[in-house]
Amino acid sequence: MPIEITEAMKRDYNEKGFFILENVFTPSEMDTVAKRIEDFAELHNQRLVEKGTEGISRANEIAFTDHLAEKDEEIKAFVTRPEFVQISTAILGENVDLYWNQSVFKGPEGAKQFPWHQDDGYTPVTPSPYLTLWLALNDATTQNGCISVLPGSHKEGLVTHWRSEEGLVCHALDDPDQGVQVPIKAGSLIAFQSLTMHKSGINVSQGYRKAYVIQYSKSGLRHKVSGELITKTPIIVSRSSTALKPGLKLN
Repeated sequence: MPIEITEAMKRDYNEKGFFILENVFTPSEMDTVAKRIEDFAELHNQRLVEKGTEGISRANEIAFTDHLAEKDEEIKAFVTRPEFVQISTAILGENVDLYWNQSVFKGPEGAKQFPWHQDDGYTPVTPSPYLTLWLALNDATTQNGCISVLPGSHKEGLVTHWRSEEGLVCHALDDPDQGVQVPIKAGSLIAFQSLTMHKSGINVSQGYRKAYVIQYSKSGLRHKVSGELITKTPIIVSRSSTALKPGLKLN
């Protein structure tokens, strides 16, 4: 469906570091996407059961399954849908690539929050910030571990992160300011800057909280330290200077 990014949304993105888009997709559409993802997520969790942990993923607690669009043609077609073209180009301009994509399945067995961090904290890039779209595949509630954000935290720039067992941390979980929780329905999404601090809560429900995190950047994204291109064959979302259609790769 057509997406309108209003001036109020852009203002929130610039001032608060995030905004919410409700009912971008139907719950039925999210069920279809979730089913495409679940096989990859289950294989990943099986590896975690054998290893215990893998990076920031932990068996039966929280699993990050990355590069889904690169592994599955239907998922690739999904991340280049007109809705995402409209959102990403409204925020980033005409020349937009898919930077990163991963599912995040949080299980009911976990008893830990995923700590406060900035996405740029894991891989500093330029130009920054890029756009993160946190898409709820099922309802994200305060009970099953919806995300929280720290409004205005992006204005601090990239801050120091420290390591913990759960992942990189840039803001203490016992700090008096724990931001605002952002519960959303399946098919809705939270759009935030890669410098916006965010975390996710404990899943105290009886089922999985399922999200798909899709990140878009201006074309030509590079590692901030090495200067190397992040990828030489990006999945193109929109490229005004070529006649390429969304989803095609440059070789």
